[in-house]
Amino acid sequence: MTSAEEASSADKAAPPAAAAADKAVSPTPQPHTQTQTQRLRALLTHTLRRTDTTLLRASALLATPAGIDSTLCTLSYTLTLVHARLRARLTTRLYKLALGMAAKASDALLPGETLVATLAQPASMRRLGRAAEALEKFAGLVSDFRVFVRLWGMLDMYVWARGTWVQPPRDGVVKAVTWAQVLVNTAYQVLENGAYLASKGVLNSEGWSGERGAKRQASWWVWSSRFWAAHVALEFVRLGWEWRREVVVEREREREGEGEKEGEKEGEKKGMQSGQGEGNDADAVQAARLRREVETAAWWRQLVSNLAYAPLTVHWSVEEGVVSEAWVGFLGMVAGGAGLRERWRQTAAVVAA
Repeated sequence: MTSAEEASSADKAAPPAAAAADKAVSPTPQPHTQTQTQRLRALLTHTLRRTDTTLLRASALLATPAGIDSTLCTLSYTLTLVHARLRARLTTRLYKLALGMAAKASDALLPGETLVATLAQPASMRRLGRAAEALEKFAGLVSDFRVFVRLWGMLDMYVWARGTWVQPPRDGVVKAVTWAQVLVNTAYQVLENGAYLASKGVLNSEGWSGERGAKRQASWWVWSSRFWAAHVALEFVRLGWEWRREVVVEREREREGEGEKEGEKEGEKKGMQSGQGEGNDADAVQAARLRREVETAAWWRQLVSNLAYAPLTVHWSVEEGVVSEAWVGFLGMVAGGAGLRERWRQTAAVVAA
């Protein structure tokens, strides 16, 4: 065979060999580690577990009077805020509509002429108005319920006074503030209960009827809010005193810590060994630190809540009011949300148990 024929034979044999090589090195498809159905099943399971936990925590939250009040407080003021914003938006739309109509009609009117027109509201405005009205009524319903369940709040006042008498606070300032709060809250409760029952027609004697009764009812509402404002002011006194006391304690703790460090250095020089004692001391320090963190969080939560309540108490302490409806909703939502957040956090332990 000639060299040309050998080259031709080699060329003819090349394609099958190349195909075999390509076939040998081509990657084989790997099976999916998790199918789409498995992923959807895992997602559904996770969602159901989260929903189950949320419902259990919501049930635990609404199983206590404090949890119910925090929830309804936040809900009521949130509805008030949303209602105020919807009303403001509706008013702006109506104002723009009126301006547009006035601008179009001004070209056709002679000097001195006046146009009076009645226009049907657009469908979007009607829906907005109905939504605002529904939110206002719902907020009023929730607020009315919260006042109703406070009718037996005098029992809480008795329990509070009894507990203060049996186990009074050790600090003299806190003790005085607590007794003052018991008194002002008792007055607040009596006045609010009377005004509420009169508004429902339960108190209908001559003193609560007619124009005289209306003035008396309004006066009792205002004075109940003033006693509530006194309670908030006393809360600021208590919080300020506790902050001052904590600052003093912290300074003493720092001085004691410096003394302990010096003692530890001297003990190391003398070769003192106290392994078990050091472990117990570390546990005690850790427990004290955690307790201070809880107390500090509670202090800030109470401060935020009272800072939000303070303008509201002033607002309702005067017949004309001092803030708008939107601010009432916002401040109340902050005050209620501070308590609701803590109540919700506590439900995690209940569900876990």
